[in-house]
Amino acid sequence: MKYLLFFSILATTILFSACGDVGLEEFPADYRVKWVGSYEGTKSNTSFDDDMFVTDLSFEVRLDPDSDDGLFVNDILLPVSEDGTFGPDVMNGGFTNYELTIEDDELRLSSFANFPNGIALPCFIKARKI
Repeated sequence: MKYLLFFSILATTILFSACGDVGLEEFPADYRVKWVGSYEGTKSNTSFDDDMFVTDLSFEVRLDPDSDDGLFVNDILLPVSEDGTFGPDVMNGGFTNYELTIEDDELRLSSFANFPNGIALPCFIKARKI
């Protein structure tokens, strides 16, 4: 009986020391969190520098819970790199070419909808996190 008690204490000690802090380490911080929030800015069909023919807009930037790199920007799901960029690239085999840059609290999103007949409709959004 003494040996059984000794071996069960020894086995328990080895088990807990072998496991260490497995499962207790912190999860790495999600790099996308710094860009989540409300943004206000303007939308233009000519360029980012256009201040005359613009439409004011506000939108939310949200995390995509189903991916490690997805952000919803103005309700468009884009895979964003750790440096806050995407594209230029076409999403999901569609006709729209997107390019995103987020630097500090400024966001710039350009899109060009290319239609089969050769017409391209550009859109330039620049916004600041509020």
